[in-house]
Formats: sequence, C-alpha cells, structure tokens
Amino acid sequence: MRMLLTVVLLVSSSIAQIRTVSIEKIQLPATESWSNPIFSQSGTEIFFTNGDYNGIWRYSFETKLLNEITRDRHSGYNFSVSPDGNQIAFRRTNTTGDFRTRIQESIVLDLKTGTQQSLQKGNSVSLPIFHKGEAITAERIPIKSQLQKVSNDVAVLGIENTKIILLVDGEKKIFDPLNGNYVWPVLSPDRQRIAAVDMDRGAFVCTVDGRLPMPLGRLDAPQWERSGSWIIGMEDIDDGHRIISSDIVAKSNDGKTSVNLTEEFNGIAMYPACSPAENKIAFSTADGEIFILTYEEAK
Repeated sequence: MRMLLTVVLLVSSSIAQIRTVSIEKIQLPATESWSNPIFSQSGTEIFFTNGDYNGIWRYSFETKLLNEITRDRHSGYNFSVSPDGNQIAFRRTNTTGDFRTRIQESIVLDLKTGTQQSLQKGNSVSLPIFHKGEAITAERIPIKSQLQKVSNDVAVLGIENTKIILLVDGEKKIFDPLNGNYVWPVLSPDRQRIAAVDMDRGAFVCTVDGRLPMPLGRLDAPQWERSGSWIIGMEDIDDGHRIISSDIVAKSNDGKTSVNLTEEFNGIAMYPACSPAENKIAFSTADGEIFILTYEEAK
C-alpha cells in the first residue's frame, strides 16, 4: 500500500503543468525606469512605480493610456489597490530640510476625485493595505465589532521586526512558523495558506496557522497564481551589487515541480505579479520595461 501511494503521488505531481504562451512588451515612454507592476482586481489595469519607488502610475489595457497618480517620494514601495479599483493606499516619506528627520505618512487616494485621506503620520508608520474594502495599517485596525465577523478571516498586514504580522478575525497576531526572519509574505487565493521567504532557509508555504511548512527553495518575491496551484517568483543571481540574471519561475505549491517561464526571454525578468482575473503575469526588467506573460495550465 505504501508503494502504491508513492506511485499515485508521483503521477499526480507529473500531470500538473504550466507553460508560457506569449510574452508581450507594454509600450511605455522611456522617461522612467518602470518597475514592480501589480494588477487591479479586474485585471483590466496595472499599476507600477519607477526604479526609485518615487511615484505610482496606472496603465489601462483597454485604452492603452498611462496616467500618473502621484510623485510622492517612496510611494511606489508596496502600495495597495482597493478591490473595486477606485482607491490606492500608499506610504510616502519626506525629510526635513537638513535631512535629519524622516516623516512618513500612510495615504488613501481616491482615483476618481483625487482626494486624499491621511491614515497616520510619524517617524515610522506601517504600509497600508485594503481589508474588506477598507484601508488599514498594523497600527490602525478597526475595533473588532466594526469588522464583519468571518471565521478564520485572515489578512497579511506586513513585516514587523522581521516577523510576519497577520490580521486574524480582527486581531493583530505575530506569525513565526519557522522561528525565522521573513520577507515577501503573501496570502493564497483561498486564504488558507501563506507563502513567504525566510532569509536563511528560502521560500516556503504553510497553512495560516503555521502548520505543514513546505520548503520551495530559492524563490524571491513570491506571488500566488490565481488558481492557487502555483507560486510565481524570481530566481535571480547578483554580483553583490546588482542583479546580473533573473527568470520568472513557477513552483507547484507542494514544492515538487519547478518551471522556468522566461527561459526563452532575452532579458532580466523580475518582480512578477499575477492577474486575479486571467492567466497573465506582469513583470519588470532590469532595463526598466514592463512585460505581460500569458500562460496556460494543463492537468
């Protein structure tokens, strides 16, 4: 029976497949070095920043138009787009005239009216996210009675002192499944698993309560593909100062299968983002360009 079970598992793993169908460049002005794209929930738009994270831009696949949202300093670092696509939340960083004091501010910007709301301000504030359509930060969580009670409701708030911070049923909790130092935590589409990178052990997947950790090996900036079957990330090599090669790689969520999606791409592919609506992955390059990779899955 044990031998039969092993054979079945191996067959199941070999059946799952993912492959690249096409890679197309988005035509953008060369006025900026574009970087770190993310999709809107509808998949009809992408948002991205520049190489210095100083600003946020929006591109529409339908109209092919690009518009600037903000030029605020460091606003492009891990910003969030609301589920309806009408708001964007980001953190901007300013310094005093003598550059001795840093002032950060979490902002929610209405993309239709252009109005801004300040969530919090200080020397160091958390990155804002959207949860249930509302912008929140790790320090500014609505009281539990204001949140719609859902069993096992989980959101990733970010990183605090190298640990992952979760919002679980309206309460802030430290998440440390490997007793490690973490970056890039992301929640699966079914909200049951978390992928992240431990700085000593590499990428891994585990349940939202920290059980069943599965190592994925080297995979930076992981993102869940919309079906939840694959984790998309970058396998990069640097010379100690800059990235000299990088590919977009898909790894099955059991860690058994790895597929290089940009093997035939002539460039340094980095920072993938998966569309929630279509089989598409956006990524930026070391040359400051944005590409859209279309893929297909087979079983």
